[in-house]
Amino acid sequence: MSQYFENDPHLKDCPSSIHFLLEGKEYTLQSNSGVFSKDRLDTGTRFLLETILRQEESASSVLDLGCGIGPVGIVLKTMWDCQMTMIDINEKAVDLAKKNCEFYGIDAEVLCQDGIREGQFSCILLNPPIRTGKKVIYRLFDECLEHLEPAGHLWIVMRKQHGAASAIKYLESKGAKVQKVDQDKGYWVFFAQKK
Repeated sequence: MSQYFENDPHLKDCPSSIHFLLEGKEYTLQSNSGVFSKDRLDTGTRFLLETILRQEESASSVLDLGCGIGPVGIVLKTMWDCQMTMIDINEKAVDLAKKNCEFYGIDAEVLCQDGIREGQFSCILLNPPIRTGKKVIYRLFDECLEHLEPAGHLWIVMRKQHGAASAIKYLESKGAKVQKVDQDKGYWVFFAQKK
């Protein structure tokens, strides 16, 4: 069984699209088999977007880490005047994110790689790939903190049952100041910044 964080060349193509409404705007994104939340906007992703749009007016440089087919980066780029970078390990997801950005006329750097290799960002957003395990997730947290500008915000959405409280403790142990901003249906949204 393939996972959304793996590249399975034998996975059968099954093109589709997802539709969603956010902040009064309608979005339609191309999707396919083998990508995260292939048939709808993930509940945690929606909650993360709704929360950040209530809390922040904009950011100069944004990183959508684990971008999938691109809903977070595309929504924020349509609403904010920012430099957008999107990263995912899944080749098929990155290809779709590029096509979706092109469809919306969005100028974004979309990279297929495992984690962050370069750059400094004023805003990083992450819906962690829970199935990869704590070791991978905490490595991504470390990379986010390393590539976060001094006054920047790292926004994370996690289910309480998937270790949101221990994730907050881990980030604090790395010297970050963490604030839980909202919770709904078992999801927590929190942000971290350097002290």
